[in-house]
Amino acid sequence: MSSVQLHLALTHVPVILSFIAFIILLVSFFIKNETVAKVSYYLLVFAGITAIPVFLTGEGAEEAVENLPGVSEAIIEKHEGLAKFALIAISASGLVSLVVLFLSKQQALVRLGKIVILLLAIASSALMLQTAHLGGQIRHTEIRSAAVGQNGEGNTENGGAKESGNEDDDD
Repeated sequence: MSSVQLHLALTHVPVILSFIAFIILLVSFFIKNETVAKVSYYLLVFAGITAIPVFLTGEGAEEAVENLPGVSEAIIEKHEGLAKFALIAISASGLVSLVVLFLSKQQALVRLGKIVILLLAIASSALMLQTAHLGGQIRHTEIRSAAVGQNGEGNTENGGAKESGNEDDDD
């Protein structure tokens, strides 16, 4: 299996797991159930682990598509930049979750950890979803902004979108 195939096969796993883990953790706050919270912690650990090969295979995937027609280098760069932050956030979520799972006997740390994990889960879910959205735009031109040209190229200041309408500068 090539790095491109691996990237495409695994890319949805950490995105979906981080979002599901966030929802489950949120539910655990409302129903006050630590077993449910622990399920979310395990999902975040697994999401953090699966995000690593997804990130590491991204460069190979970029090389495979960067010269294809309709592919925007600006979108690839945005996707890659955001992927770094998403990897950091989901890794932090997974690591803190792992620590809380090991320290389950210390209730004060568990309560604090649960809040920290919730904040990290919010951040990682949002970053993962936006990273996935940008990744989808690389080859799926139908989900790009209406302002993006057919070939995906254009003004790199606004993410590869061509200027529409008035040609006057605002500067």
